[in-house]
Amino acid sequence: MWGKKALFFVLALKMFFVSKGFAEGIDKERLEKEGTLPEIIVTGEKIITPTKETAETVYTGIGITKKGIELSGERGSSNVWSILNILPGVYFETPDPAGISSTQRSITIRGVSGSLGTMSVEGVPVYGGNPIGPREYIFDLENMEAIDVYKGVIPVDLGTGAGTRGGTVELKPKWAKDKFGFEFKQGLGMNDYTKTFVRVDSGKLPTLGTKFSLSYSNAETDKWRGKGKLGPRENLNFTLVQALGERINIKLWANYNDLDHHKYASLSYQDAKKDRWLDYNENFTGNPSRDWYYYKYQELGWTNKDYYAFLDIRLLDKLMLQLKPYYRIEEKGDWSGSRSISGPMRQSKPGVTWSGWEVKRKGVLTQLVFDLKFFRGLLGYHYEVQEWEDRPSKNYWLNPDGSLTFIGWGRFTKSISDGYSSSPYLKFAGNIGRLSWQAGLQYIKKKDGKNEGYITQYNGTVPYLLREPKLDYGGRSYSAWVPSFGLSYTFNDKIEVYTSFGKTFQTPYMYMPIVNLYYRLYNKFKKMGITLDDLFNDYKCEETYNWDLGLRVRTEKFELYPTIYFSKHKNLNTPFTPGWKDPDNPDQLLIDPSTGLPVSFNTFIGKAKGYGFELASTFYITDKISLFFNPSYVKMKYDGDIISAGTRYPVDGKQVTGVPEKMLTTGLIARYKGLEIVPRFRYVSSYYGNLARTERVSGYEVFDLMVSYSKEEIKSLRLKNLRLAVELNNLFDRKYIFGTGSYYPGTPFNVFGFVSFNF
Repeated sequence: MWGKKALFFVLALKMFFVSKGFAEGIDKERLEKEGTLPEIIVTGEKIITPTKETAETVYTGIGITKKGIELSGERGSSNVWSILNILPGVYFETPDPAGISSTQRSITIRGVSGSLGTMSVEGVPVYGGNPIGPREYIFDLENMEAIDVYKGVIPVDLGTGAGTRGGTVELKPKWAKDKFGFEFKQGLGMNDYTKTFVRVDSGKLPTLGTKFSLSYSNAETDKWRGKGKLGPRENLNFTLVQALGERINIKLWANYNDLDHHKYASLSYQDAKKDRWLDYNENFTGNPSRDWYYYKYQELGWTNKDYYAFLDIRLLDKLMLQLKPYYRIEEKGDWSGSRSISGPMRQSKPGVTWSGWEVKRKGVLTQLVFDLKFFRGLLGYHYEVQEWEDRPSKNYWLNPDGSLTFIGWGRFTKSISDGYSSSPYLKFAGNIGRLSWQAGLQYIKKKDGKNEGYITQYNGTVPYLLREPKLDYGGRSYSAWVPSFGLSYTFNDKIEVYTSFGKTFQTPYMYMPIVNLYYRLYNKFKKMGITLDDLFNDYKCEETYNWDLGLRVRTEKFELYPTIYFSKHKNLNTPFTPGWKDPDNPDQLLIDPSTGLPVSFNTFIGKAKGYGFELASTFYITDKISLFFNPSYVKMKYDGDIISAGTRYPVDGKQVTGVPEKMLTTGLIARYKGLEIVPRFRYVSSYYGNLARTERVSGYEVFDLMVSYSKEEIKSLRLKNLRLAVELNNLFDRKYIFGTGSYYPGTPFNVFGFVSFNF
């Protein structure tokens, strides 16, 4: 089966590449006058480093190096967010110790959900919808050289995706190499974890100097609690680099990721604290009232296909045109058991629902990069079209023998127009002696596609779809101006102070909960004269204003990057109770049958304030021992009380749910000849998981240990860079939970190991 997939994919790549013109970008540092923060020779290997983007002079981001990526071990080889946990101000948890799963994880960056941020491959956004956010699980990190993270002010030339409030993560691929090479890595672990990774680099081919790489991986594991599997996860990656004379460069990048996995059950607060092993039912009983919770009825499938190109044309010595066309396709299929599904004759029985969709995103980033006598800059434009196909959800009643009876469609809205985003942007930067400055401005406009609604009706017991205009929604436009500004002053070759100010935004999200609410109460809303589109009246862009003040200190023995920051947030996605009366009983509030409480839904009316401190630091104790120490303090406070399901919660001035105030990641890197030992400690303070502040998630600390042995070359076997590693995660089997509203037990003690080499 793998052979057919590989052949089909390679042929598809060939057709794609032949049909379009592309070119590679030149090294952006060639356009920059390096006058700030000169390189310091340190005694140990760096794991983090300051970073900035094209035509910038102020370092506003933090980069994770190849060595920093390696510290995440096998669990970070398939999940970008697992790697980000090393940084201050980042909180990531998942019930999956292998990092393979696509959902059911929690990440916040400076108190804002990381799913509200952007992830890109050298500026090209990688994101999806339902759930919204970056697709951090679709890459093999063996194919990445570095990861740049911007947590406050965001460079205007990084593709915005759906928004930037949760920061921006930029992936730097390991492009095809100059010399022929073969890489192999085999990972193993508890719960029958296995991941095989293979990569081949062609090296520069004769005549044209073309070079390309092709990699493949296959990973899977059993769930650690309950029955079920995560995987198989198959990944293909292709890169090509081609220089055309002295002024044109080509880079092509393609990634294919296919994943199927069973879900972990989310738990109530009490169940999560009581039994870490509780999960979906492992056995089929023949009783539908129990079997809807059977693990085989809780499964996800995702396929992502990404094709990107990077064309750099040097028009003049100090003027370059960059083009980044891209095309990505994402498909999802989701099976979920349900306690009660309505069918013909207004009956409700236990059953199973299938839902799915496909979205295609086509876009291009075009920009002119210039370097003039007194300043440098960039003028760009980003355009993207989204083609969304929401496939009808299918509802089934569950029979005692395990068979399914189709009883109609659930929510169904048909896309009748494409969505799009349009974003011109401009930035300038320069130096005045030791002072560096930069300023940028971006205008973002996005428009949702229009959707037609249908509802299931019955001819006796036979279901059919009926067109219902009251279920139409979409076609709304959203826009935002996004400014940014930065200053830095270099005191000497070791110390630099900087400040930056800017705005980030997020386009509206959480559409499906409102669509599902309308379906549940369709007959009531119809009598009230309320359409589905009416429920989106308060949908608008979330906006955040950020201010950072930081210091960069780099010497031969240590590097310190302390930062204090402030943020103000408005139009946040927040629970809202409209107080509607039941049209069939005007003396009572309208009740949501799924909760038994007054109707409530999330819309964009909330406010919050934030501030905090974070320190990224590395101490090179000797040439063989390094210490990293990354503490942070995050304060994210509600600005006003919240009314949800008819209850007012006095949360004004209190910490936002799901956001721990204090965190620390620290560890030691000790090397002796080829042996390396990395003990690592992570602390997360307590937080509340609900608005009533009755569910307190206790703080916890986790110890990890990685031991590896490396040998640069074994001549007799013609092997290079041999590495053997063992990872012991949650070494002391610390019990803890995480989540908000619904919860997951933290992963227990687990062991991974791998062997890798190349030639």
